[in-house]
Amino acid sequence: MIIVLKRHASETDIAAISDLVCSLRYQPRIIRGVEQTVIACIGDELSNRSLEALSSLPSVESVFPVQKKFKLVSREYHPEDSVVNVSGVLIGGGNIQIMAGPCAIESYDQLRAAVVDLTACGVKIIRAMPFKPRTSPYDFQGLKLDGVKIMRDVKAEFNVAMVAEVPGPAQIEMLRDVTDMFQIGARNAQNYDLLEHLAHAGRPVLLKRGMASTVEEWLTAAEYLVVNGCPQVVLCERGLRSFDKATRNLLDLGAVAVARQLAHLPVVVDPSHAAGARSLVPALARAGLAAGADGLIIEAHPDPVNAFSDASQQLESASFGAFLKELEPWIELAKATRKQA
Repeated sequence: MIIVLKRHASETDIAAISDLVCSLRYQPRIIRGVEQTVIACIGDELSNRSLEALSSLPSVESVFPVQKKFKLVSREYHPEDSVVNVSGVLIGGGNIQIMAGPCAIESYDQLRAAVVDLTACGVKIIRAMPFKPRTSPYDFQGLKLDGVKIMRDVKAEFNVAMVAEVPGPAQIEMLRDVTDMFQIGARNAQNYDLLEHLAHAGRPVLLKRGMASTVEEWLTAAEYLVVNGCPQVVLCERGLRSFDKATRNLLDLGAVAVARQLAHLPVVVDPSHAAGARSLVPALARAGLAAGADGLIIEAHPDPVNAFSDASQQLESASFGAFLKELEPWIELAKATRKQA
C-alpha cells in the first residue's frame, strides 16, 4: 500500500500516520518529496488489516494498493518518467546521456587522457572505476585507493561528473566525495545489504541488471534503493549470461522495453559488456537507443589494445567523437520519441 499525504502535511501528521501504520502490522517507509510526503507500507496485505481506512484522515490525500513486488518504482505509483540528476547532468525524461570511460583506472595519465578525449566530444559523465570486482582473483582488481586519488586529481582539473562501482559497504565512504553516481555491478545486483547501505549515501545509483536476473528481480533490487531513501536510480541493461558465445553476453532489448513500461526509472544500455568486441558496440548502441534506452554507458580507453582488462571491447577514446557522430541520428530519434511519449 502507498499512502500519499496532502501537500505540506506536518511532522506531527506524518508521525501519527506512521504510528497507525505500525499498529496495523506494516512497516512505514517515509519518502519526502519537495512538496509532498509519501509513506510506503511494507507488509502482507493478505494477512494484515487493510490500510484503506486511513484515507479518511484529514492529512491523507489518497491510499492505493500496488500489486507488484516493486511498488515505488512502478508506474502505478509514479506514471511519469523520472529524471535523475547527476551533478547537474540529467538522465531520463527525454534527456539522453552517453557516459563513457575506461573499464578500469590504470594510471593518472591513462584516466586523464581518456577524460581529455571524451569531454572534448561532449561526454558529461565519465566512467571511472578504481575498484574492479572480478570473477577470478588473479585478474586485475583495480588500483583501489590509489585509483580513488587519481579520480580526485582528474576531477579537480576537469570538474566532470564521474560514475564509479562500489563493491561493498566499506568502500562507500572512500568514494563518496569524488563520485557523482555510484554503480552497482552485475555481481552485486542482488546484494541487498549493499543496496540498503548505498541508499543512505546521498548519491544517484546506476543499478546494473544481474547476469541471470529476471526483470522483476532487477526492478525489485531498485525498490530496495528507493524504499530506503534513494529515489535517484538509473537502471542498466548489460546483457545476460547465455549459451551462445558469439557475444560476451546476450543483450536483452526486450527487457529495456519492459522495464520502461513497468517502471518510471530511466534505463540505459551497456553495449560494451554485451558485445565483448569493439566491432559490435556501435550496432548494439544503436539497438539500445531504438529499444527505448535513455542513454548508454560505454567503455573507452586511450590505448584499448593494451588495456589491463576488457581490451577487446573498449573503444579508442581519441575516436569517440567519430563514434558519436555516427550515433547522432539515433540519439536525436530517441530524444524526439521520448518527448512524444
